[in-house]
Amino acid sequence: MRMVLKDSKPVILVSTHCSCVAGCALCNHLVALLYQTAHFSQLGILAVPPVHSCTETEQTWHKPRTLGVRPGPVGDMEVRKPQNSTAVCVRSSLYKALDGEMPDLATLRVEEVYRDFPPLLAPLVTTMGMSAEVPLVQSAFGAVQAGSVLSFQQKPPEMREINNIPEAPVQPSLPIQGYRLEPTTCANVLSEEEHVYMKSLQVSFHMAHRIEAATREQSSCQEWHRLRKMRVTSTRFHEACHVRCHTSAENLAHRILRGTVMTKDMRRGIDMEPVAVTEYCSLKNVNYSPCGFIIHPDAPWLGCSPDGVVFDPSENPPFGLLEIKCPNIKSYIDCPYLKMSDGSLQLRRQHKYYWQVQGQILLTGLEWCDFVVCAQEDMLVERIHKNLDVMCSIRDRGDLFFFYHYLQKCLCVYVISDIMTV
Repeated sequence: MRMVLKDSKPVILVSTHCSCVAGCALCNHLVALLYQTAHFSQLGILAVPPVHSCTETEQTWHKPRTLGVRPGPVGDMEVRKPQNSTAVCVRSSLYKALDGEMPDLATLRVEEVYRDFPPLLAPLVTTMGMSAEVPLVQSAFGAVQAGSVLSFQQKPPEMREINNIPEAPVQPSLPIQGYRLEPTTCANVLSEEEHVYMKSLQVSFHMAHRIEAATREQSSCQEWHRLRKMRVTSTRFHEACHVRCHTSAENLAHRILRGTVMTKDMRRGIDMEPVAVTEYCSLKNVNYSPCGFIIHPDAPWLGCSPDGVVFDPSENPPFGLLEIKCPNIKSYIDCPYLKMSDGSLQLRRQHKYYWQVQGQILLTGLEWCDFVVCAQEDMLVERIHKNLDVMCSIRDRGDLFFFYHYLQKCLCVYVISDIMTV
């Protein structure tokens, strides 16, 4: 290795050469030498210090490794005991107690009311220097003043659109206006209570479009959770269509109503989704828009929440859906729900994710969905088109599961909740 530097301010790199394959250009060995030389120069070392053996330095086996804590919002921090099994921890109890935008401080007359209070007894809001001259910024709690704690600790959820193709047409409202489903083949005589409950689920296309637009924050939206609990959603279509007996169907209905506990892998998938969307749009050169909860007027007891709507001018029709999975693995090759078919990895047709995608296509009226697996080191994109056989099975068996099992469970839950409220 040979490197020639010119003694000037700043130092000029004249020429370099290394015996490795990339030595004629600029290899990693030369870059490492430059960094090491700059480090020695900052420390004021005139010669390369000698390398000490392990017996010449202090032993370090008793010193624990420093894992550190990554910076993040205070509201996301949890302080736990060393035992992983414990569920008790210290966490933020901050919540939004108001519906809608936060009130104007001038309307509340905070400074006037607490003018005679000592600073230690007055509310914190009176000593933060808030005024109408300070601009407002968006947060998870609505519009707040720039520089306040909420402005950087409670940032608004990311709902950004990606427009790689500016001349794209306007995205259609979902479900597609005028797209009809085949009548249900499930014959069932409803009781008076069931009939009232079914009327509460009914929506028009206009209502369905407004619901979709209002629930695009998905898991961050309380209305999204409420609408899902009343219906059988696409994440459960595979289970609902493959129950083998009455007992298993009843147990499944009970699990759906009980809800799912948020695990670390699920939280990681939600946190990684914006990064995966950005990489996917850059890879495929498509437009992306978030998507809310989809309810079709012909089957209001079913629902789905695609991860987004995609515009791809190379496809016909150009608009499709997006479903993203972010497994905590190095490569998508290790995914158990992928298999080799026709020389490429594809989603297994009997896996619940495939039935989830087909259910989304069924309820939205679109023709295809990009299924994305974003691993730590690579990404797989498979374009899945509609499968009429699976869609018919979802409609027939899904309706059967809802009317004969899930409907009764829902009525029991809501009757009990009404009694507790009274």
